[in-house]
Amino acid sequence: MSLKPFSFIHAADLHLDSPFKGITAEAPFVADKLRSATFDAYESLIKLCIEKEVNFLLIAGDVYDGADRSLRAQLKFRDGLERLRQNNIGSYVVHGNHDPLDGWSSAIELPQGAHRFGYSKVETVTFNLRDTPAASVSGISFQKKNEQRNFARLYSKNDLLPDTFNIGLLHCSVGLNPAHETYAPCELKDLTKSGIDYWALGHVHEKAIMNKDPYVVYPGNTQGRNIREQGERGCYLVNVDEERNVEMEFIALDAVRWFSISVSIDGLETIDQLDRSISNSIYSLKEEAEPRHVVCRINLIGRGPLYKDLQRESAVVELKERLRDNYASDDPFVWVEKIKIECRPEFDIESLRKNKDFLGQVLSISEEIRVSERTIDEVMGEVFSELYKNRRVEKAIPLPSTDELMDMLREAELFCIDKLEADE
Repeated sequence: MSLKPFSFIHAADLHLDSPFKGITAEAPFVADKLRSATFDAYESLIKLCIEKEVNFLLIAGDVYDGADRSLRAQLKFRDGLERLRQNNIGSYVVHGNHDPLDGWSSAIELPQGAHRFGYSKVETVTFNLRDTPAASVSGISFQKKNEQRNFARLYSKNDLLPDTFNIGLLHCSVGLNPAHETYAPCELKDLTKSGIDYWALGHVHEKAIMNKDPYVVYPGNTQGRNIREQGERGCYLVNVDEERNVEMEFIALDAVRWFSISVSIDGLETIDQLDRSISNSIYSLKEEAEPRHVVCRINLIGRGPLYKDLQRESAVVELKERLRDNYASDDPFVWVEKIKIECRPEFDIESLRKNKDFLGQVLSISEEIRVSERTIDEVMGEVFSELYKNRRVEKAIPLPSTDELMDMLREAELFCIDKLEADE
């Protein structure tokens, strides 16, 4: 039996009112824009639904950033769904680990036409198009944050409606993903053998089409929130035709885009040349992100004589301040979040490591730490153990992360080369 064609938008992980940490003190105006970015992305999502005249919106969890969701976020969310209702667009919502149903919320009801799935069992509702069933949407929400049940196995073929396009709405972890904590874990085969035609997933912040028959899809989050969430963020526009064929288009919604770029000092002899090279890279970012604001991290790489100049205590600070002065006032702005020195002096470190002198021994020890079967956290934990026995130190200075420890090791290598090789 053929279907009546319909369309929907699949979004997830709105994280409304997410707190952007670390930039507030340095640049309140940038922090204000970041604070509103999740709301701006949601506004773009609602506008897109209306402009594309879709039949309904799917939101696969983490509407809010935390169980103690703000009143501002709840009202904004409700108002957006109400605008969809006024345009005859339905909405279907499940809650995930960041916004479980046992979290605090105000007495705010969702508008008619918006369906929020409960947590006790998988529920299936029908979407009718001109009084004829066209799609069914099955879903279940998290009751509490640390949900470890395999929800995917609760979706039963017996609950699916015949002669409709069956959609499974779920916030979950498919397989192992070290970038995300594991909640409602399942395997891809749990989803593909379910009889569902399209799995609308949430939780993973990177967009991914994990399978096409049936479709198993993560749209990613609608707004990147830190330097680890780079590139475009948005949702999928999905069209289903009479023969149940699916056509998908990813559409960006983010208001602020994060980038990490590398600029090489190879062949550069002056800070002026480096400044021009960085500026060219920033212009490329502005063009790519237009019309969005940009927050970027700049990694200085390569080898060259500029390495010594960049080791001056104030050099990186002054360069960063100059770039901020040049681009932070633009509209849209570019904010240089950090400049990392990953370049190297004009030395062959591997040759220096093989030498039998003191510097060679130091570099060999650092390499042993880096490639040890024990993690760098274990090795450096022993180094810091005496320091962190003092509770006041532990409270004032958090133990560095693995990435920070690796950065410290790299900087120590370069510092030793700079000082010891120069003394030869």
